[in-house]
Amino acid sequence: MNIFYIARHGETENNRAKRLSGWIDTPLTETGLIPTEKVIAKLANLHIDEMYSSDVGRAFITAYAIARGLNFYKEIRRLSGLREVNYGDAANMFSAEAYKIYPQLDRDTHFTPPNGESLRHMQQRVFETINQLNNDHTDSNILLVCHSGVMAALKASYIGQDFGEHNIGEAYPHDFVGKFIFENGVVTSFVEFLG
Repeated sequence: MNIFYIARHGETENNRAKRLSGWIDTPLTETGLIPTEKVIAKLANLHIDEMYSSDVGRAFITAYAIARGLNFYKEIRRLSGLREVNYGDAANMFSAEAYKIYPQLDRDTHFTPPNGESLRHMQQRVFETINQLNNDHTDSNILLVCHSGVMAALKASYIGQDFGEHNIGEAYPHDFVGKFIFENGVVTSFVEFLG
């Protein structure tokens, strides 16, 4: 059985400014990788067999820093299926402004912003990607470096909560590490991993 670990990318300029990013990229802040040091410490005693990252720069840069910290020398494979939700026309807006214009954004699982995707579609995309990884590997410790929305999609499914309801509130912190099991297309376990 594969065991998955999931870490969030470092702090970005848009995170600090409280702007939505989604599929657009935004640079890490000057101190953006400091939380990543805590991620490395949590994972330090664990053997990672495979590492995958969202193909968005903020996630891959964070994955590279984690790989160096863990002396992981295999390829970090970038997957578009691990991206955050596509906010479409709401991307790069201040969060407060985006929620005024699109009150359903981040709350209604079925709402699709113009030129974007719904939370439901994003959750399905993520699950298809993880299901493929689960089929490609056997008895491996697999680290995913991606986004808060991906973590929320997994946790919501595990606890049986609507993704939109679970997504309301604060994002997962930049030093969060989750541990989960994915079997037969479903999340059967999801806990915070403290090392």
